[in-house]
Amino acid sequence: MGRSKHPASEDDETQDHQIARLQALLRKAHTDLQVERTARSEDLRRIAEMEERVRDLEARAKSLAEANATAAELTALLEERNRSLEQANHQIAKANANAAEMVALVELKEDEVRALNRALALANAQAAELIADRETRMAEIQRLNARLMEEIEVRRRAEAQVKNLANRLKRANRELERLATLDPLTNVHNRRGLDRMLELELHRAERLGHGIGVLFADFDNFKSVNERFGHSGGDAALREAARRLRDSLRATDHLGRIGGDEFVALIPGVGYPELEIVANHFLKSLSRNSLRIGDQELWLTLSVAAGLLPPEVVDLDGILRWSRRTLQRCKEEGKNRVHFLHKD
Repeated sequence: MGRSKHPASEDDETQDHQIARLQALLRKAHTDLQVERTARSEDLRRIAEMEERVRDLEARAKSLAEANATAAELTALLEERNRSLEQANHQIAKANANAAEMVALVELKEDEVRALNRALALANAQAAELIADRETRMAEIQRLNARLMEEIEVRRRAEAQVKNLANRLKRANRELERLATLDPLTNVHNRRGLDRMLELELHRAERLGHGIGVLFADFDNFKSVNERFGHSGGDAALREAARRLRDSLRATDHLGRIGGDEFVALIPGVGYPELEIVANHFLKSLSRNSLRIGDQELWLTLSVAAGLLPPEVVDLDGILRWSRRTLQRCKEEGKNRVHFLHKD
C-alpha cells in the first residue's frame, strides 16, 4: 500500500500556493501602477505644452498692443498733416478769390493785369504743389490704413488661437478631473467620485427634504471566479457586472466600486417602497442572466444591504460601517438576497 501524504506537507503546499498568488497579485498591481503613472505623466506633459503655447500667444498679444500704440501715433501724425492740408486749401481759396478780383481789374490796367497774372500763376503753382503733397499724404494714409487692418487681422487670429487653446485646456482639465473620480477597471465612480456624489446629494437632500437610499453590495463567492478564470477573467466579470448594475439603476442614481468586488449605490429622493423596487431590480440584473467569460458561462449573484441613510451618517466610511454588519448577516441568512436596514 502507498504511503499517505503527511498533513503538514499539504499545509506547506497550500501556503506556497497562496504566497505565489499574492506575489502575482503584487506584480500585477505594481505594473498597473506604473502604467497609470506613465499616463498621468503624459497628461501633465501635454498640459505643460498647452500652457507654454498660451504664454507664447500672450507675448504676441503684447507685441500687437505695442504695434497698435505705434499705429495710434501715426494716426495722430496724419491728423496733424490733414490740418495742414486744410490750411493750405484755405490759402488756395483765398488765392482764387484774389485771382478773381484781379481778373475783374484787367480791363482797368494792363500793368495791373500782368501783375495779377503773375501772382495768379504763382498761386496756381503753389496750389499744384499743395495738391501733389496732399495726394502723397493720402497715399501714405491708405498704406498705413492697410497696415493697420493687417495688424488687426493678426490680432484677431491670435485672440482666436488663445481662446481655442484656453477651451482645449479647460476640456483637458475636465477630462483629468473625470478620470480621477472613475474606477479604471469598471468605469463607475471610485471612492473619491462616490464621496463627491454623496456630498452633493446630502446638500440636495437637506435643501429639498427627501431621503437618500443606499445599496451596499458584495458578490457571492467571487473568489472562486478568480480561481476558475484567473485575474483577467475576474476583471472581465467585474466589468460586465458593473455595466449591468449601472444599467439597472435610474439616471439620477450613482454607482461606485469601493474595492475588490464591493459596490455602493446612492439612490436619492426615495422612501422604503421605492428603494425596495430599485434594490430588487439591482439584485436581479445579475442573477437573471449568465455572463460570458471567453467561451464559458458564468453565473454571479449578489448579497445586498439596503436602507435609507440616517442623519448621523455623512460620509462613505460611515455608510460602510453602517451597512457592512447588515451585509454579513444577509450572507449568513442566505446569499443572493436583499436585506433592508431599518433605523433603530
